[in-house]
Amino acid sequence: MATLILRETYRTLEEEMKKIDRLKRETSARIKEAADHGDLKENAEYHAAREEQSLIVYKKQLMQSHAPFRFVESDEIDTDEVGFGNKVTILEDGRDAPEVYYLLGPIEFELDLYPMIVTYLSPFGQSMIGKEVDDNFVLEIEGKDIKFTIQSIEKVDPSQSKSKS
Repeated sequence: MATLILRETYRTLEEEMKKIDRLKRETSARIKEAADHGDLKENAEYHAAREEQSLIVYKKQLMQSHAPFRFVESDEIDTDEVGFGNKVTILEDGRDAPEVYYLLGPIEFELDLYPMIVTYLSPFGQSMIGKEVDDNFVLEIEGKDIKFTIQSIEKVDPSQSKSKS
């Protein structure tokens, strides 16, 4: 199954992958340089560079693990009911103020592009999908049923993502 991703997010993902590749090359050069210093058992620079490279490789594999992608264009995003690409204002029962959530995918979440991202694959995301303004849904959290009310549904505005700040 293809992972949903905003077209704008894919552009950001491509930039991030280029940065990761550049970091990997730089780290490989540091590993070689540190290895040239001799005894690797007690070479802190070598071990630090190897650890950093492991993290870089892991991050790249994590990003790639979500492929293949299905691009979602802005004009495909509906605001009649909650779905992928929506900014949803929700009031939790018993709270005074609503909270805004962005219903997006794992790539937007991994790249930390928006505040309060809920992935469409999560139980919270699945509970709100298909709901309309003023609809309620209940989610079990820590053994308690919590009621939520959808207050508004808007399209996500890519110009307001953290990467544009």
